[in-house]
Amino acid sequence: MKYSAISTYRKSIKVIESSTNQDHLSASRNYINNFFKLYSTPSRYMYGPFKTYNVDDFIGEMYSRLLVMLEKKEKSLKIVDEKVASSKN
Repeated sequence: MKYSAISTYRKSIKVIESSTNQDHLSASRNYINNFFKLYSTPSRYMYGPFKTYNVDDFIGEMYSRLLVMLEKKEKSLKIVDEKVASSKN
């Protein structure tokens, strides 16, 4: 299972890195969330209206890293969009 998780993790990185607009970022976020759901198991407990999951520490760490990478990509695209918008004015 860990080999498959590592392969999926690497693919997730490629999906994030290849994002060039907001639609791509949305798809990247869905891909990352599906990665998490695939390698975790639903818990019986709810946290308010939210589902909870049990996850291996290894998978949890990979998921956290993917979220950080996605946030950085979102910020970098936002900066590029702002520069393009200001150059048009």
